[in-house]
Amino acid sequence: MKATLIFDSVNDLLFSKWDDTFIQRMKCFNEQENEGISDSYNVSQLLSPIITSQRVMAAQFGNTYSSMQCKDNTTIVFDEWLDHVFMIISEDDVDDAHRELLDCKTFVQHICGQNINLLQSCVYQDWLSVLLDCRGKGDSIPGASGMIGESGATAAALNALKAASKDIKCSPHHHYHLMLYVGDKILALYSSRGSEDLTAPDLILMSNQCIAAQEYWANTEIGDNESHNSVHLPWLSEENSAIVNLCAGASCSPCAPYSMHVAEVAPRITFVALIDMDLREVGIAVHMSSQILTNLRRLLLQRNLELLPPTLDSLEAALKKTTDALRKSKGNANLCARVTSRMLELRKSCTTTTPLTPETAATAMHTALEAVIEQLKPDIPSIKMGQPLKDLRTILAPYVEFLRVKAMRYFSLGSGETDSGSLTLHKYVEEFPGLVHFVYVDRTTGRFLAPDMADCVDMLSADTVRGIISRSFSVIREGYSAATWRRGALHACCVAWWERRGAAVRPARAPHPAAVRALPAPGDILGTFYRQLMEQAFPTDSQGVSMKELICVHLGLLPASTAVQQARRLAHSVQELAGDNPAVAADLL
Repeated sequence: MKATLIFDSVNDLLFSKWDDTFIQRMKCFNEQENEGISDSYNVSQLLSPIITSQRVMAAQFGNTYSSMQCKDNTTIVFDEWLDHVFMIISEDDVDDAHRELLDCKTFVQHICGQNINLLQSCVYQDWLSVLLDCRGKGDSIPGASGMIGESGATAAALNALKAASKDIKCSPHHHYHLMLYVGDKILALYSSRGSEDLTAPDLILMSNQCIAAQEYWANTEIGDNESHNSVHLPWLSEENSAIVNLCAGASCSPCAPYSMHVAEVAPRITFVALIDMDLREVGIAVHMSSQILTNLRRLLLQRNLELLPPTLDSLEAALKKTTDALRKSKGNANLCARVTSRMLELRKSCTTTTPLTPETAATAMHTALEAVIEQLKPDIPSIKMGQPLKDLRTILAPYVEFLRVKAMRYFSLGSGETDSGSLTLHKYVEEFPGLVHFVYVDRTTGRFLAPDMADCVDMLSADTVRGIISRSFSVIREGYSAATWRRGALHACCVAWWERRGAAVRPARAPHPAAVRALPAPGDILGTFYRQLMEQAFPTDSQGVSMKELICVHLGLLPASTAVQQARRLAHSVQELAGDNPAVAADLL
């Protein structure tokens, strides 16, 4: 049973995605049998008391709760953003449900920016639904993505992207990124001069977009003389493009608008072009202003007058950055004046006696910010990709078969002729007797290494691997840096450590276990847990610090001490292989 729900500020259901088990359970609670009432209406009515309770406890009392657990193993998790409540109801573990909810919120920010009301459109609802479906597909692990590091294919792909950049005209926008994805792994990335670097969450988000496109194209029949590039992805424009938001600012939230263009080079090989819409500073400033305004409205609801003056000062500073960014981007001058005047009215209503109440002034300020947010949804530039795609196919033709094997879903083996061509890694099995599988993760860069599971698919299923990774998350969240446990006939071990420029380093201040448990669930797309954990461990100097994880799976016959010893040796071995060039080590995938 699972349901993903988003409620707006008046508790109306804005987005819903559920299975039949959930809706049947909800109908059991509905004592009135009303004909003609939609399921969405019933669900919103039945869950309205829970949503209202969560809002009241958070807004009026500051005593928020993030989850509820029922006697029948039903788990309900909450999150709130810009007066919208995100909810997941499932039978999963609380941390797993929280992780999925955080990813859902990230997807909404990614496709809608700060205008969540776009989800009223069926197109955006389908888009979000597809991304949620693709979240668990591929062989990526939560919060990390893979790379294809075969030197010949990578060099050829990079040269092909560089050549394609000369043919792709995206004037007047001069900053862009061109990428090739193989399955859910990135093969090559070419960025124009002066472009902002893409972050690890950006690559994971693009990976999900590519998986969604590949799944749709794979299930679409085309004629002999046609290509999938002529197949329209229903959640994108006719040219398979859309405005998306990538991570920016100190909060690393998706708020920088980019124009995304997707095309197929070969089955499971996807070309992505990201064009910077030159609205990054506006997006960051508006994102901060919206967050502060939401907090201000909550303070007004709580009648917390002590925190009102500093919040007003913060809002005014954020709005000044917003208007300055609008002027730099040659935005509407009247819009800048409107935002400034609304801020003056809001401050006056909060500090003096005026006919305009603070709540009314805050609502007017919110309306003005919505007008600014509309500026973050510019027209999609049209680019011609016909000739560049032909050149890409020609250059990559010698590597297509190799990349086709690399694109296989190792976590879903079991059928299909492509499974027989799986690449395997015997080296570590020979050097570490009893080792079945391992996953090496760099949480700072959001990259992971893992051998193919083809040889151990009979004893190690996808669900088993995901369960072990989920258990390792729980271990780290409890404040431990290493743990070992048995899972049936298998022996699992996880180790986490800090590094600074390749050398192991101790935290300047060991985080308190209670403080670690209070952090968000680890493994989400944005890596919020690891970023905040680093701030606690290295409060003054986190420059060059990264967090590494190693998860090993051994046969249960192996003694625990031997498994731990092998894990230490394996950490050194993989680290030496990775070094400063993760692309080489990623060829283990």
